[in-house]
Parts: sequence; C-alpha cells; structure tokens
Amino acid sequence: MPRDRTRAMRRKEFALLLDALSLLGLHQLKQVTEQAARLAGCQETQALIAQRIDHIAACPHCAGATFCRWGFTDAGGQRYRCRDCGRSFTGLTGTPLCRIHDKHQLLANAQCMRDRLSVRAAAKQLGVHRNTAFRWRHLLMPSLERHQPAALEGVAEADEVFFRLSFKGCKRDMPRLAYRRAMPATKRGISAEQIPVLTALCRGSRHSFMAVLPPLPNTASVSTALGPLVKPDTVLCADSAGLYKPLGKKLGITVWQIPSGSHKQGANHIQNVNALHSRIRGWFRPFKGVATKYLDKYLAWFRYFDHTPHPAKASLFLLDAIGVPT
Repeated sequence: MPRDRTRAMRRKEFALLLDALSLLGLHQLKQVTEQAARLAGCQETQALIAQRIDHIAACPHCAGATFCRWGFTDAGGQRYRCRDCGRSFTGLTGTPLCRIHDKHQLLANAQCMRDRLSVRAAAKQLGVHRNTAFRWRHLLMPSLERHQPAALEGVAEADEVFFRLSFKGCKRDMPRLAYRRAMPATKRGISAEQIPVLTALCRGSRHSFMAVLPPLPNTASVSTALGPLVKPDTVLCADSAGLYKPLGKKLGITVWQIPSGSHKQGANHIQNVNALHSRIRGWFRPFKGVATKYLDKYLAWFRYFDHTPHPAKASLFLLDAIGVPT
C-alpha cells in the first residue's frame, strides 16, 4: 500500500470493500467502525497540521520561503525539506507539540478539552496514561494566554473572583501540611488562603480580561493590572470595595461604585461581570480544584471557549493552539 495518505482507493476496489462489509458479523462491524473512526481522525488531524505550513509559508529553522515535500514521518505525517538550509521539518516543528508521540490523537485531545473532561476521564477516552493526558493538556494551554483584550473602552465592569490557594499535585516542599479534599479554609472571608483573580469586560462583550493577583488585593495591584488597558474615556463600574476609591484618580478614569447591598445604581451595574464569575465557577467544577500555579493557564482555557455562546469546534481550538489564526 503506498505511503501517500492522500491517494484515494480506486473505484473498483472501494466497491469490493463495500460488498465485503455485508459478510461481516456484528462484532467485526464494530471493529471496522472503530478503525474507520480512528483513521478519519488521523487524516483530519494531518490536514489541520498541514494548514500551519500554508500559514507560515516558511522554513521554521531559517525562515526560507523555498521548500519541498520530503517523504513522510514514521507516524505518516508529511515531512518537508528547506532548499536554503537543507534541514527537514514538519507542520509541528517549532511548536510545543513537535516531539510528542501519537500526534494523530491531538484532535481527540482537543475535543476532550472542549468537553472539559478531567485528566483521568480524558486519559480513559484517549487510551493513554493520566500523566500523558495531563502533559498534552498543558502543551496546548500556553498559546491560549495571548487571547486577552488589548483595551477596555467605553463602559467596563471589574470585580474579583477568589480561588482557594491550592498545592494540588505537589508531592514535596509544601509550605504547610496537606489538606484533605474539600477541607474548608481555616479563615473566613478574604485572607492569604484565597487567591484573587481580577476580571474585567466591556459592557455588551464576552471578551474578558483576567489577571491573577497576589493575595489580599489592593489598589496598587489592581492599578498595575488595569493600567495598560483603560483609556481616558473609560467608565469603570465596580463594587463598594475600598481599593477602587482611589483607582479613578490614579488611572485618570471615571469609576462608579455600586453601594453595598445593591445590584445597580441607575444605569451602572456589575451584573455582566457577576455572570462571568458564575460561568467561571461552573467551568472549574469538573476539575475538583486547580493548582494555583496553573490557575492562569486554566483561566486562559476558559476564556477561549467563553468568547461566544456557542463554544468553538475542537478543530478550531487545535488550529489556534499550533499558531494558525481562526
């Protein structure tokens, strides 16, 4: 059988294959279905990876624009060779996914991330070890961190959402004794045990800004996070927390604070950002807690799929992760 995966079966051979399917038993048909689904996933993944070559249109080693096809990898992926530097490369060269095995499962892994499966559930579905599923997930996440709004214009809303300080996955050198699962915090309210995440978005938009702040947020930390985003004509709506009172003068913007116990004050409210917090809580629920050191990556993962009411397809997610604009 030729190595060229794009070569289609001849019409007569395909007709014989279809006729042979009627002779198979139920168990054999299930095996054929599973194999066909796996091969279809492999070809779709290879087609998505090939789009990166069309996008960059240059050698990832020397940026040369002249290259040609140069056989296939052991996994069946297309290999290219640069005519300028003589080095070979594939569609994933220069990405964090370049050296992983089972590249044909990248699309299935993207689908698991779209469905918010836990590490163990994704490992079971992909048929890999849980550590492999964890590593694949974190190789896709760094590219998502670039999806932050460049500016907050018009009427914007800001508030903090808090996550429990977590050392999940840490096996040694912990600054405290390990907690049992679902163990409550030792202190009530805001404390060093709670990690604040500043969230902000413009009125009428789901394109949100998120930044992990140091424990016990103050005006300085919020000002540092929002400073590069706000414009002189930005109107910022916030709650009655004291840290927002001097923020308007410090950033040169208008700040409207909603009184404690009220949902809105005239046309000013923070209901959109509160709804965002509700979606964040629901998104994180299947993971049973996230390690604080990975919190910013998980927030970027949430933000990518929260931009629109209808989550993006797994194929678009994979393309974005390997650097192809979608």
